[in-house]
Amino acid sequence: MTESPKLWPLNMTPIMTSLSLALVFIVSYACFLAIYRLYFHPLAHFPGSKLAAVTNFYEFYYDVIKRGMFVWEIKRMHDLYGPIVRINPHEVHILDTEFYDTIYAPASKQKRDKYAKWVVFLGVPTGVFATCPHDHHRIRRNALNPFFSKRSIYQIEGLMQEKIEYLCSRFEEASLSKSIVRLDAALMALTNDIIMHYCYGESYHYLEEADFKVSFKEMLMSAVSAGGFVRHFPWVVPIVKAIPIQVLRLLSEKAVALLEWEQIIERKVGKLIQQRKAGKDGSENSVFQLLLDSDLPKEEKSRQRLVDEGKSLMGAGSETTSWTITLIIFYLLQNRHMMRKLREELHDMPHDGPVWRYLEQKSYLSAVVSEGIRVNHGALGRLPRIAHEPIQYKNWAIPPGTPFSSTNYWVHMDSTVFSEPEKFHPERWLKAEKEGFPLQRYLVSFSKGSRQCVGINLAYAEIYLVVAAIVTRFDLELYETTVDDVLPAREFFIPRPKAGSKGVMVKVKAHRL
Repeated sequence: MTESPKLWPLNMTPIMTSLSLALVFIVSYACFLAIYRLYFHPLAHFPGSKLAAVTNFYEFYYDVIKRGMFVWEIKRMHDLYGPIVRINPHEVHILDTEFYDTIYAPASKQKRDKYAKWVVFLGVPTGVFATCPHDHHRIRRNALNPFFSKRSIYQIEGLMQEKIEYLCSRFEEASLSKSIVRLDAALMALTNDIIMHYCYGESYHYLEEADFKVSFKEMLMSAVSAGGFVRHFPWVVPIVKAIPIQVLRLLSEKAVALLEWEQIIERKVGKLIQQRKAGKDGSENSVFQLLLDSDLPKEEKSRQRLVDEGKSLMGAGSETTSWTITLIIFYLLQNRHMMRKLREELHDMPHDGPVWRYLEQKSYLSAVVSEGIRVNHGALGRLPRIAHEPIQYKNWAIPPGTPFSSTNYWVHMDSTVFSEPEKFHPERWLKAEKEGFPLQRYLVSFSKGSRQCVGINLAYAEIYLVVAAIVTRFDLELYETTVDDVLPAREFFIPRPKAGSKGVMVKVKAHRL
């Protein structure tokens, strides 16, 4: 007797039907979306990869799967398609050094918004750096500007010198003990202690840690390396934050470290708010104490707003400046004739009292600083802006509301402006000044316009003061460190060297004073 064939349970039929219909809908939607983006989208006529025009997963592949390589893929697209390309379904990118100011520093009446889908990875939605609308950004930025003006930074030179002296004492100890110093970690501990003290009136004292709290640097680098993934899947962040710490610790120690760092910022902000409510002023004025006393609208002084601002200032004020100083010291150690020339210029440098104004007048040091800022690039990836009016680039009209961008890295690597751009060559700045060529116009590491980095004056002060202190007081020698440990090989918003790099290691050979 033959067995009758088994039939699907009757209650499965509606499920299978629903799944089939859902699949048909998804496939149909994807096809219609692809057709729209290729032929009917406002950017359909712009040159570029058809695959990039259809899906964001093209960018995802280079950003996440290939780990920070999209900036070089954008350059490859320009080589194929010309100076303006559509790099994803919604954005265009322009490779034209002379057009940079039109994007980032337009005429005063023209407004530039940031692109919300791009800044989401920063995780500070109410911080000034991530504020998208032009007018709202101006309110928040105007509140911070007085604290980071050149005049204000001159007034905290004593604070900076105090921290630099402590760093030098650590270098003296390393010279005596013949221990190896991870220079980039030591400098990040310095810049973090400075910005933390200035913002909150007290620091983490990372300079006092035996390893200069290298775990903080590693945590921050881990966070920025996840930025590409978060840009594509921003809903992951609240899920991660909802996971109990004990469980998250089993999954990722660095994620736990990031959350704990954020909690420290939250506690410091909470402490300042409570002091204000209790009528206590604290031991000294700090950025956030004065912000709480400012005439900003009440909603701009909320706890979460100040936490977001704190996180963005701590992150940006630590890594970019310390890495610039690291690069300068590295290249000076590789080019001893530059080191000798700089020491000759600084032979009469005073080591007591304010010296930043003195250092700013030194032409070769200024050239070294400018070249260090150039090879750092600031943000290595693109910085999209949105215009309220049509933007004309050659024969192309970019529609209002379209994110469009340039990239600092490709401005600094433009050989028509910077000859042999891959080389560290401070003399290019002296030559340009002598010939009357405005080379500083093309130094865009801090961006330009109304959204230029708010901490530019603090960064310059730290770079001048720290480079001068190290160069005049110590003989250093690179240890198991090559140029591959400093060249940008991956783009995680900021430049990162090759995978597996252990940082910039040095021996402190002698104390010169």
